[in-house]
Amino acid sequence: MATLLKELRLERGISQRQLAEHAGVNASVVHRAERGEDAKLSTWGKLFVGLGYRLLIDATELAEEAGDLLAEERDRRLERRSVGLCAGKRRFY
Repeated sequence: MATLLKELRLERGISQRQLAEHAGVNASVVHRAERGEDAKLSTWGKLFVGLGYRLLIDATELAEEAGDLLAEERDRRLERRSVGLCAGKRRFY
């Protein structure tokens, strides 16, 4: 997104300071974002709005990844529980 932000800003012919004013952020925020150093979603939203765009996020992939992580964690817990029971240890969760 950092590269896209910079390309769009340059296409508009505005400086980092001008984008910062449009977005309501400090110029250093624009500089860091264009270098890929700012990961806050709210900041990206402000910057793209400052360029006249809307930032739309498709959370489908994020939800799938979260579901996979939860399933992996569940499997690890079940494995630990079964190993503990086989070793004669009692654990209550």
